[in-house]
This record gives sequence, structure tokens and C-alpha cells, in this order.
Amino acid sequence: MDIHEPVFRSAVESFELEKSELGRFIEEAGKELEAIGDFWGGTKEGVAFYKGEGGGSGYEAVTGQVMEGMDVLLYAHEEIARRLRFMKDNVSVTDWVLVSVMLSKLPPPDPDRPIWGAD
Repeated sequence: MDIHEPVFRSAVESFELEKSELGRFIEEAGKELEAIGDFWGGTKEGVAFYKGEGGGSGYEAVTGQVMEGMDVLLYAHEEIARRLRFMKDNVSVTDWVLVSVMLSKLPPPDPDRPIWGAD
């Protein structure tokens, strides 16, 4: 099996770069919001905005959810890059002759039992 390492390397680098840029953007946005401070104030409306009201989420809860989502997004970029590297390495070291010999020993497929994902 032929694998094009430059394509994999490029994809890995793209995910790593995007993770870095997203991380930097998130950090800068967080600093800007912190610099603004408690802009909602201590009024009834301000507290409702921050804490939520009538079963709705306020700024405090939503901000936590957004930050958690950003952490997941950054982790996903890291994992995609890691798994692309792993996939490239596995394809590179696989003994494809042995794989083809093993596959040739499998019984023929049963036409009455479609494989997973087949329509």
C-alpha cells in the first residue's frame, strides 16, 4: 500500500497550527473579557444577566460552557494530529503481503448477511 507521507505531514501540521491559533485566540478573548470586568453591574437586571432568570442560563453558566467547549475543540485538534501520525506510522510498518495472505484465508462473504454499513 502506498502512503503519501507529505500529505499526512501537511494535514498534521495544519491541525497543529490551527490548534495553536485557536488557543491564542481563546486566550486573547478571555483576557479582553476579564479586562472589561463585571459590566453587568449589581442591579436586578445585571444579576439576572449574570446568574440567569426564569430557568434560563446566565452569562456565568454560558461562559463556563463555552470555555469547556473550547477545551474540547483544542483537545480534538491535538488528537486528530496524533492519530494521523499514528495512522501513517501503522501503514508504513504493516506487512501488506501478510495481510493479503490472511485475508485470502477468510471464507467468502454471505450474500444474505450484508456487512456493517452496507445498504
